[in-house]
Amino acid sequence: MTARITSQPTQILRPAELPQKNRGGGARTVPLVTYGRGAASFLNGTTQFDPGSKIGHHTHNVAESVMVVEGTAVVDIDGERTELSTYDTTFVPANIPHHFENASDEEPMRIFWTYGSIDATRTMTETGEYGRIDGESADSSGPSGTESVEESAVFTIKEGCEAEFEDGVRQAVPLFQRATGARTLTLKRSVERAGIYHLSIRWDSVDDHNVGFRKSEAYSKWRELVSDCFAADPQVELLSEVLTGF
Repeated sequence: MTARITSQPTQILRPAELPQKNRGGGARTVPLVTYGRGAASFLNGTTQFDPGSKIGHHTHNVAESVMVVEGTAVVDIDGERTELSTYDTTFVPANIPHHFENASDEEPMRIFWTYGSIDATRTMTETGEYGRIDGESADSSGPSGTESVEESAVFTIKEGCEAEFEDGVRQAVPLFQRATGARTLTLKRSVERAGIYHLSIRWDSVDDHNVGFRKSEAYSKWRELVSDCFAADPQVELLSEVLTGF
């Protein structure tokens, strides 16, 4: 077995053994990969529809893909209705009204859904009811996505040290990935200002960054890898999500 790579657990998820949420109208959802179970960039799960049942028209703030995995369905995408058979798959961009129905009055229907962000939300078209998809999980174990923060660090790098800095960040990836509460890491380079880099890291909580990582040996090793490249002190702040528009 390889050495520990990440602080996030691997999972084998069996829908029959997981809690389900009653969506009403004969529809029941089983969230699978949730933030609490380690999701970093997407959410997925299944929804079962009793014969003849459907869910209300709604929108999401991120793209969604749905596959029919049992039975036959009808999908209504902004008023255009399409019949779907098993394994037919939809892709609906953000903010487009849609809903699914069981096309059969005798057999159940099940879909497997995937959202393109852990910050996915649902807004019901008729009532305006709004909520995070991850907040609908019947299983409240694990950290909550609402408490997560994004570390935004801006670096000004000495001229000629860009490649060394980029290599240092690559070497530091395992240090961050093993840190408790670290979910994602992205480094971007400015195309308008030479030597400017933006590092974004998602943490489960403020304390995971300020206490767990900043006071660890890994933080010292991280600084050793890149600090000689700095032309100025990095500008670091922690951000909470306000809006994901699409």
